[in-house]
Amino acid sequence: MPKKKSVGRIEIPEGVAAVGISADGKRHYIHDPLLRGMRWKGTSVDSASFRKLSPAERLYRLSQAYLRASTVLCEQAGEAGENLEWPQASVCYYCLHLATELFLKACIQRIGRVPSKHHEIAELRREYRSLLPGAEYDFRTSWWLSPKDQDQICGVQILHGVDRAPDQLFRYSMDKKGAPSRNIQIFTPGYFFNNVKDLEGRWTRIWGLISQKNKP
Repeated sequence: MPKKKSVGRIEIPEGVAAVGISADGKRHYIHDPLLRGMRWKGTSVDSASFRKLSPAERLYRLSQAYLRASTVLCEQAGEAGENLEWPQASVCYYCLHLATELFLKACIQRIGRVPSKHHEIAELRREYRSLLPGAEYDFRTSWWLSPKDQDQICGVQILHGVDRAPDQLFRYSMDKKGAPSRNIQIFTPGYFFNNVKDLEGRWTRIWGLISQKNKP
């Protein structure tokens, strides 16, 4: 016998998404095969409580989620061994880049400022450091220099095309015309993993300091 779940007075068999009753009293079942054999039955979440949080808190929690996602993906990449491919590395970098952007914006917003709307981590980090200059708020990031910063230091344009936009580089690996990166990127799972675990601890401490300092 198929398992059933009760919704009001109607028993819904497993694999049925909804039940309708026509005017003549007949039941009509809408089937969804993905409901059969589900893992983690009874586990679900909605956005009702999340949407009630402050903008800064929402950004922070998203940054933590992306950071942890990069950790899980990195572990899978490391376990791949000789079968490791660049797309696996690219999504790890993408999650870390987005997590870093969201964390910086969360901190800036938490102290009552409106963060810049761009995605340039170097610019956000400068804004962050001007507002939170203490060593206790510092953390390492590979993107502390923007392409413009590198151009000014070297006196010539160093990066071209999609290489000037890391979020696009790691998301698409090409520009809008399909041209790939001119450079070679390297991913070492062991080093990446240690980096994100260190950031997880640092960001948690920093967020605690900022939240304590800026209690309403």
